Amino acid sequence: MQISINEQYRIISDPNQWIVQKKRTRKGSLDWESIEYYSSPTSAINSLGERLVRESDAVGFTEAVAAVEKITTSLSQALAVNIDGVLDPSADEEGS
Repeated sequence: MQISINEQYRIISDPNQWIVQKKRTRKGSLDWESIEYYSSPTSAINSLGERLVRESDAVGFTEAVAAVEKITTSLSQALAVNIDGVLDPSADEEGS
């Protein structure tokens, strides 16, 4: 499974774990670097959310709260899009 969060991050899975990956340039081409490993999708999503808040440009409490709300919304939207595609396989066929 692969869940695209934004242009820089995604979450993938294999039979044993959930992996947070970050996009990077390697030898002139784009590549994904695995940066964190989790046993559950909830742990991966929560950790990525915390990472995005820490990496935000927020200064002060008000901006931090706004950053948390923005990140929460973008994570929710990314997960909804991916879940809708899994639950409704015909969604892929409609675009074809």
